[in-house]
Amino acid sequence: MLKILTNNRLFFIIFFVWVILGSILQLLFSPTEIMFWINQHHNSLLDSFFYYVTLLGEDTIWLALFLHFAFEKYIKGIENNQAIKVLLITWLSKVLVSVSLKNIFNFPRPIEVYQHSDQAIHLVDGVTMHHWQSFPSGHTMTAFTFACVCLFLQKRTSPAIIALIIAMLVGYSRMYLFQHFPRDVFAGSVLGVGVSIIVFILSNKKITT
Repeated sequence: MLKILTNNRLFFIIFFVWVILGSILQLLFSPTEIMFWINQHHNSLLDSFFYYVTLLGEDTIWLALFLHFAFEKYIKGIENNQAIKVLLITWLSKVLVSVSLKNIFNFPRPIEVYQHSDQAIHLVDGVTMHHWQSFPSGHTMTAFTFACVCLFLQKRTSPAIIALIIAMLVGYSRMYLFQHFPRDVFAGSVLGVGVSIIVFILSNKKITT
């Protein structure tokens, strides 16, 4: 575990800063204060930006990585059987953990909690609002898992750093779009990275392309 952290220190420094800041904000402010501060700071440009950014937290992003390794294997002749196997196991593990926790807790989402409150709620056009299964944020977990998998499966760290920054934006987008509470996003990010590290450790070696 320590070797994983030291060999990829920049990635995990950025991630730990995210975790620390998220923890501090949740200690200092209530979920309601955070949610409505974010919700009140909006404009049409941010609406469009986060509408599309949040799509990067859907499972379809995994298809791109599957196709990448399949292309290298069958077109370039590079053997990626182990990488594809780890990718598949990580994705399945992420889905299992996310779906299980959502059904176990079945917490209400922000719109369910605040829809009858006196506070004005800004909703983005075209976004389907969900009312339950708030914890954890599946989109956030997917994005952070994907970023961590990129770190372990690629020789260069720069794609993983970019994916990590995108994952943070996905997490923020879930609150901006009023779909998740801070705790959901925070848990999703930690679980996503945790699942990836566990699968990587169990694979018993670093996978490279």
